[in-house]
Amino acid sequence: MTCGGFRYSVAIMSDWTFGAVKARNMAVEAYCQNAACRRFYVFDLDYLIAEMGADYLVSDIPQMDCQACGSPMEIKLAFVTPEPEQSAPDEEA
Repeated sequence: MTCGGFRYSVAIMSDWTFGAVKARNMAVEAYCQNAACRRFYVFDLDYLIAEMGADYLVSDIPQMDCQACGSPMEIKLAFVTPEPEQSAPDEEA
């Protein structure tokens, strides 16, 4: 789900907002830091924008724990692979 494997730590992207992330076709992701678990989660940006607002800072997301094992999660920004463009069906004359 990422392009080129680029991920950015929330600490580095402290001035990014949910709206800016969405406008750049990026995602907010989290993964469990427990090596035995390593669960991966993708945030629903549309829901977060509706609930918190487009100006909400990604760096203001509170520390989260993994739902599976309770270990701390690390939140990152990632590039989303764009959906392939679908060509319009051929129009008959």
